[in-house]
Amino acid sequence: MLKTINHLAILLAFVFSVNPAALPAQCGFESDINVEPMAPNGVYCSYDTVKMSIAEPFDNYQWYYNFDGSANGLMPIGGAGGPTLEIPVGDYGYAFFFAELTRDDCTQLSEPAVIDSWVFAPPAIQHEPQSEYCRGDSALITNAFGSYASYQWLRDYEPIDGATGPEYWVKESGTYVLNVFPFECPETVLTSGIGPTFSFSGPQPPTISWDGSVLTATSGPEYQWFLNGTPIDGATGQSYTPLESGIYTVRASDGSNCRPISGPISIVISGAGQPAWARQFSVFPNPVGDALYIRAPRDAAFEVRALNAEGKEVMPRQLLHAGAPAIPTGGWTKGVYLLQVHYQGEAAGYRVVKQ
Repeated sequence: MLKTINHLAILLAFVFSVNPAALPAQCGFESDINVEPMAPNGVYCSYDTVKMSIAEPFDNYQWYYNFDGSANGLMPIGGAGGPTLEIPVGDYGYAFFFAELTRDDCTQLSEPAVIDSWVFAPPAIQHEPQSEYCRGDSALITNAFGSYASYQWLRDYEPIDGATGPEYWVKESGTYVLNVFPFECPETVLTSGIGPTFSFSGPQPPTISWDGSVLTATSGPEYQWFLNGTPIDGATGQSYTPLESGIYTVRASDGSNCRPISGPISIVISGAGQPAWARQFSVFPNPVGDALYIRAPRDAAFEVRALNAEGKEVMPRQLLHAGAPAIPTGGWTKGVYLLQVHYQGEAAGYRVVKQ
């Protein structure tokens, strides 16, 4: 990490504002301050302890500090009247330390030693300007710049379990803050401070259950059922008894502008559940990224198509064989899809989530 411009300005101020009469030339002593440990690049952690000492013997000692590096406005450190000084870095942050030395009735001020634990840039959260969302939506928040040893996201100032990466998908209302831990000082906590606040409203995205004769939705309190993406007249209750095979979805509403739609479910009226051969097929990975694979019985030829949550085709029916190349899904938007597999005169449905 780089020191801030303010630190550079302080160092320049020290060079041009020091009182020459108070510098080592007054008595000609060898009076350099030794610092232990000498941190790499001068970077100390706030929890470090530093020992400063004067190697040459003197009659009297007095230690001082200030924050601008000049020989004026020095503040004495109580009880620091010996050749060594031990300080907890966190008590000072960024400061200049001087030793006033006396020998044979001549007193001079040492050159300063700089102790700096303010060299770390705090994180900043980057996010879209939108702050109000429907339940079921999500918003990405990321660390805007820099790289750190570890991360911890907080919601309403409480740590979020598992939220330990440089980005986080927000799905709940609250105020979000990022704490980070720098590589040089992994026990030092840097915080983004007051974070963005998000609000999620409206009904939860509904889910559909099927008992073999009736479809039932969660959420609500108002509903609209769809068959193959088309609204079903009069199907506005929490439950619906399907009269024909097809892809069913349901939309929930509560009078707000948020009207989430469930994932699709494939219903075959003439048969009970999935075909017997459905267990021989599998789709992976799930959730899916940019490519979806289908594992099928050896030498099997089958047809597939994909529908979105509204029952509309995002991939028209196509003929595939066992071991076929991956199905590209990079163009699919985030959400729930139904992959239909047609084989031996029957159809099976597989629920797929696109991240």
